[in-house]
Amino acid sequence: MKQLTDNPDVLDTETQQISLEDALQFAIRLHQANQYEYAEDIYRQLLELAPENPNILHYFGLLRHQRGYATEGAEWIKKALALVPDYVDAENNLANIYLQTGQPELAELHFRRVIDINPNFATAYGNLGIALKELQQYQEAVAYLWKAIELQPNNAHHYQNLGNTYRHLKNYREAVSMYSKSLELKPFDADAYRKLSRTFYLMGEVEQCVDVLKQWLSHDSENPTALHLIAAYTRTNAPPRASDAYVRETFDSFAMSFDGVLKRLDYQAPFLVQHALQQVNPDANNWTLLDAGCGTGLCGALVKKLVKRLDGVDLSPKMLERAQERGIYDGLFEAELTAFFLQAKSAYNAIICADTFCYFGDLTDAMHAAASALMPEGWFIFTLEKLEETEKGEDFRLNLHGRYSHTEAYISKTLIDAGFRIHCIETAALRKEGYDKVAGLVVTAQLL
Repeated sequence: MKQLTDNPDVLDTETQQISLEDALQFAIRLHQANQYEYAEDIYRQLLELAPENPNILHYFGLLRHQRGYATEGAEWIKKALALVPDYVDAENNLANIYLQTGQPELAELHFRRVIDINPNFATAYGNLGIALKELQQYQEAVAYLWKAIELQPNNAHHYQNLGNTYRHLKNYREAVSMYSKSLELKPFDADAYRKLSRTFYLMGEVEQCVDVLKQWLSHDSENPTALHLIAAYTRTNAPPRASDAYVRETFDSFAMSFDGVLKRLDYQAPFLVQHALQQVNPDANNWTLLDAGCGTGLCGALVKKLVKRLDGVDLSPKMLERAQERGIYDGLFEAELTAFFLQAKSAYNAIICADTFCYFGDLTDAMHAAASALMPEGWFIFTLEKLEETEKGEDFRLNLHGRYSHTEAYISKTLIDAGFRIHCIETAALRKEGYDKVAGLVVTAQLL
């Protein structure tokens, strides 16, 4: 690795010296190539020599955000802006950090500042539209997205974001038109296919959903999202559980907006799990707790003070980056739940799992694995979506939205077979979907 000399204008190796600006450009190239560790090393050395260089502050802040430290990253970029208030790229990236971390009200302020500095910054108009959509100011969002399209008529993402906004306005035909235009400009875009199929689902046009998914699979036959959704829509060849690839892809794409979206859906599962855990009187001085399918840490933040040690496990690396930023977990692990349970071997006093088993159909292996991860008399608390008893006698079902629901009788039998005693199973609303509340089950069981 190149080392900096005492001369503030040069970076020195045994054989050469390069200017500070050349060193910065080298770090930026590493940064753009996702060589984050090496880029960060150089940025830090450069900051020691030039702590008030706005370009170094800006890029270092952007890198820290990309490495999962968004709050810190924003502070570094603010330092750059304090030195150069009209630094438009820094202002735009600060706004992007706020947008990506669920702070649209701050993002709006900074995107408006970007536009004040540069009225032709098309991306800023588009991102301001996204922020306004998140703030439920849909008509104004539409106006700014059309302005972005006016400035960049061949940018597929503007049409896709406009489609998202029309969907919130329940103007589904316009949303379909925008997603279709996006695909014209950027063929084979997975996000556009996913959103187009979802819009037809909201319209109740399941056959159209299937047609879109078939088109998607015609050029990407192994796409995990398309495969999972076509099984849900056609009710044929439903897998016993969602594939790891589908879960990872879904939540990686959802990570940045996850907390904000669930807030709008009146998401109750973490609070229901917290309440259930409190009822079993955890020992805050001794217990080790696993948050299984921890996501961004919504549930972990509620239960942290109830136990001595809190671990989290999730399949999505992007979700884990958000969880890491909360600073509440003693250990975070990227793994599939059943496999992680099996290697944990009596490590936990309790396991909590908020809305993760809705991606499992057959729960047999997961329940037995959870038992192996618990200490004797350990507690297992989780939520899932409720399936009412059907004439077909189904234990579980893959629904059109891509998640599984389970009958209470099946859950009870599976837990008992795995060696648990049922403490209680309660029906509760997990969140809203459209105007309807999603009925769920909150399960508390203890290992015998």
